Amino acid sequence: MPIEIESDSLEARILRILLETYPVTTSDLQWELKISSGILKRTLKALQSRGILEFEELPDKTFVRLLRSDFAFVGRKATQRKRFKQKGKKMPEKNDYEGMMFG
Repeated sequence: MPIEIESDSLEARILRILLETYPVTTSDLQWELKISSGILKRTLKALQSRGILEFEELPDKTFVRLLRSDFAFVGRKATQRKRFKQKGKKMPEKNDYEGMMFG
């Protein structure tokens, strides 16, 4: 049974990067997602505790490896969200300026 992940969450963004590229280091993920290292480490540890990924630590780098690839991204994409209609009409622009001569 696939693991359901909210499609617009940080976890989903991390998993999409890991599905597309391998090998990936934690610094690569931090640069790609443009987030702080604390937020990234906390999110990666949450995914590790769920059994989705694991860390491969080397003396100078830490690589991230997926253990599973059966994900179901649920939720609406940003392009599928319904746009709200504006109520009311636009106010016409006032053109009161008649030039220098009538000032």
